[in-house]
Amino acid sequence: MRQCTLCAGLLLLLVSPLSLEGAAPPVQFELAAAPGFPATGQRKWIDFMKQCGVTSIRIRGAKASDEPEVDNLGTAARPVYEVTGLISTDNRLYLVGGTFRHGDKTGLVAWINKLKADGIEALTARTGAFGLTDKQLVMVHEQLTRPVRFSTRGQKSSEVVERIASQLDLRLTLDASARPAMAGSELVVEEMQKLSSGTVLAAVLRPLGLVLVPDRPQGQSVRLLITSTASARESWPVGWPLKKIPGNVAPTLFKFLNVEIRNIVLQDALDALKPRIELPMLMDHNAMVRYRIDPSTVKVTVPAGKTFYKKILDRLLSQVGLTCQLRVDEAGKPFLWITSAKKK
Repeated sequence: MRQCTLCAGLLLLLVSPLSLEGAAPPVQFELAAAPGFPATGQRKWIDFMKQCGVTSIRIRGAKASDEPEVDNLGTAARPVYEVTGLISTDNRLYLVGGTFRHGDKTGLVAWINKLKADGIEALTARTGAFGLTDKQLVMVHEQLTRPVRFSTRGQKSSEVVERIASQLDLRLTLDASARPAMAGSELVVEEMQKLSSGTVLAAVLRPLGLVLVPDRPQGQSVRLLITSTASARESWPVGWPLKKIPGNVAPTLFKFLNVEIRNIVLQDALDALKPRIELPMLMDHNAMVRYRIDPSTVKVTVPAGKTFYKKILDRLLSQVGLTCQLRVDEAGKPFLWITSAKKK
């Protein structure tokens, strides 16, 4: 019996610290009401804050030195947040990084949850694309700059995605809308070895109706989410626009030669040009399906004359409603993106 008691005590010691670490940090409020703010209004704010889940709150008269602030009275590992807020004469609550009307329960609860989950810095951090801070976006970009070191052509799309994910330090997650497509047997058509991970992931997912979205769920670290195109407001692109002169990025494209192409299948013409241009060619298969363009059947012609490779590509592709864009991957490596000439 004594042995069981000791075991139970040991189990309690092991479990309790974990439970404390997993608990949301406490948040206590001190609200400073503007001079002349009625006592009945103060009572209403106390009742409202309790409705928002606040259990520690007091209201006092405002001093000239008062301003919204948040202090951590605990430690970095176990914070205890003390929030000072100002109630104005127009019955608004001013907090660090937010202003709330009386009754805006959704907004205030979201503010409290953000503080509990992400800390004080999250309240004022400036966010940009994907709701990430500049620092977080730079980190994602650096991760996705890593080159793909294996052949992609003829490989299952899901296997290519898995292999790329294994070389990244970011967690890659599928949401429910992406799982059926990722469970299929579709193969990657293009060779994208040596291009960067972000560009390859975006290109591999696109024909599946999927996109890559960096995000940061509240209270968690940044991740890469694979979701359906319809579910995403913004997504990681297949390459990036040039910031340099095209001739400096891909000089071979602007090399002059004598050419004549007569009634040749478009795909055959592109395959013949690839080794000469020395650039990866990625096809926008979604656009080709949408506009019913099959490069393996349509024939094209370029009249005899002296021109350069980019012009040859433009003439070939324009005959079937396509266009050729020179883009760069996350590491600045150039490639050609062949897509619809129609604006979506």
